[in-house]
Amino acid sequence: MPGWGAGVSPSAQGSLRVSPTTAREKGASKDTDKLIRRLSLVALLLSRRGQPVTLGEIRSRVEGYALMTDEAFKRRFYEDRYELGELGIAIRKDEDPFSETSAELYSLPADAYYLEPVLLDGEEVAALAACLAVLEHRFAYSQPLRLALLSLAQGRPELLTDAGAPALMVVPDGGGSAGTLPKLQAAVAERKTVEFAYYAIGRDEELVRVVDPYGLQLVGDEWYLIGYCHLREAVRTFRLSRIRSRVKHHTKRPHDFQRPEDFDLAAYQNRPAWQLAAPAGTARIRVSPAMAWWVESHWAHCGTIEPLEDGGVVYETAYADSRRLLSWVLSLAGDAEVLAPADLRAEVAGRLAALDALLDERAPAHGATPPAPRKTKARRAADDDLGVEVDRFTRLTALATYLMQRCQDVVVLDVGTVRADLGVTARELRDDVGLLNLVNFGGDGLLLWAEFSGRGKLEVTCEIAGSALKRPARLSPLQADTLLLAVELVGRHLPTSTGAALRSAAAKIREARGGAGTLVAGDQLVPADSILRDVNRAIDEHRLLRIVYWNEGADRTSERVVEPYLLVHSRSEWYYVCWCRTAGGTRVFRVATTKSAELLDETFAPREDVELDVYRREGIPTSGSYAPRAATVWYSPAVARWIAEREPVETLPGGACVASQPYVDVRWLAAHLLPLADQARPLEPPEAVDGVRAIVRRLRELYA
Repeated sequence: MPGWGAGVSPSAQGSLRVSPTTAREKGASKDTDKLIRRLSLVALLLSRRGQPVTLGEIRSRVEGYALMTDEAFKRRFYEDRYELGELGIAIRKDEDPFSETSAELYSLPADAYYLEPVLLDGEEVAALAACLAVLEHRFAYSQPLRLALLSLAQGRPELLTDAGAPALMVVPDGGGSAGTLPKLQAAVAERKTVEFAYYAIGRDEELVRVVDPYGLQLVGDEWYLIGYCHLREAVRTFRLSRIRSRVKHHTKRPHDFQRPEDFDLAAYQNRPAWQLAAPAGTARIRVSPAMAWWVESHWAHCGTIEPLEDGGVVYETAYADSRRLLSWVLSLAGDAEVLAPADLRAEVAGRLAALDALLDERAPAHGATPPAPRKTKARRAADDDLGVEVDRFTRLTALATYLMQRCQDVVVLDVGTVRADLGVTARELRDDVGLLNLVNFGGDGLLLWAEFSGRGKLEVTCEIAGSALKRPARLSPLQADTLLLAVELVGRHLPTSTGAALRSAAAKIREARGGAGTLVAGDQLVPADSILRDVNRAIDEHRLLRIVYWNEGADRTSERVVEPYLLVHSRSEWYYVCWCRTAGGTRVFRVATTKSAELLDETFAPREDVELDVYRREGIPTSGSYAPRAATVWYSPAVARWIAEREPVETLPGGACVASQPYVDVRWLAAHLLPLADQARPLEPPEAVDGVRAIVRRLRELYA
């Protein structure tokens, strides 16, 4: 990196006690100047151990300020102080009691910079390290997560690596973020209004949106931006995979908006499709005894359950979008019936009548063989450049602390080890070392001096003045939010032995964070905690599990005894990989379709022939082996774009499309197509068409 000290050896540092008025080399960016200035300011204030420093002394001793005019100095200093405050580093301002002119004094108390607000014990650090072991290299926030945990481990990376990975795998990052996630995360943190072209699939139009970004949500394996849309003049949700342009700042101002105090990102968690806006009414839905467990397990959080004498339930839920609510009701086929309100019940009857009429129409012409479903996409490479990074200031202070903790006078470190411990690339490390070599410690010398050798080594000479940064800094808001997001994604699914420690760690982080977070995770189908708990215990303790499992594809329930080995989050759902003693082979079961799980006392010895690596690498692969038949399905122009977004289609004249849908039995196929009512119909084979028609007519009798 160009700048002072390039090529200067440690032995020459005595002549490098640079003055704050020393001119910098040409070519250094404003961002570099800003970082050096802020590091120098923090280092100066920390060196005074909480004692106040006058504004004049700050100007004369902190790198860069002395070269500015009075007006420029005041503007830059207040800007630097504000931005450091946004990172959680609050510089305190007082008035000099002995000054007749009320001179300003500034200080940085230890608890405003160092890590004390989050004091975790060994078990809590180990539990968080287990989250890192599960998520790292599969998670867009890997770098802030690792640096946050390195700080919490007080610079001891072995505490992170020794934790080991539990029998759990999570693949939370969906494709399609196209590099927009890092840009949007930075905009959320900096409160910058952004602008981008967005494809509104419901209107089938692409428009430029100007948005105040409030937060980001991960649902299944898709990222969403939640913020105030200036075009619609309301808070809206945007799926990142539908952003069609580069995300750019709308203005050149440092900050554009304040997030409303009453905005709660957590309120967007696990909301069903019919509750994404203000309620328009409340529906009462009868659910059969066969599917009452399903509604109680996955939908009780967004409604109320009233048991019936026959074992069924009446489910009452508020709704904003009747179309989406009815799509969900129809997906349960004859196992759900809308009781009230009357207009909603009439709407169901109308949909069924329209579908019945459509099935009697002549089938449209199409190609002989529709496109086959896509194979599972390979996961993105771990070393891609789409990850979210911590702000550069946090990364630099983390590196300074890491180097100072290992350096008494001079130390030689392995570059590969440094990169692995900090989770940074070779270029990031080289750039950061070069910048730290430039930081002037309040006019008293450098923080440290580091040089790379050609043998993959980094030689570090520590300055006495740099000891102020030997202790790790408090977590930035992004680091705290990332830790809490990791706990949401992994926490309740870790083996039960770490659950209590993780909950207490999250509580401490949340308290230290203060204010509202900017990251949240949710599930498209909320899993049953009791099932997850028992599967986890069975994996952790090598105990047999007796499950009652509903095979959705065949509409059949069976009882099995299994040996669970691995819990996997893939394709937006939770699965567990087992050796099934009932079937005599390796099987994968969905948590969502497990009706009950009973933890048995009998233990099992893990089998060497159970292959788990493929699930750890790729998640749960899609397969047609469970569904040997396939139906050719026609989709109307109104819904064709949604179908084309998720699978290959044959486009027909007029905008409709045809696709191939694997299925086991006709009831499952009907439940898959009924939510679209008269916008989808099977074309072949004939038995699928006849079977779906018979189910539709039975449902029409129910609503007659």
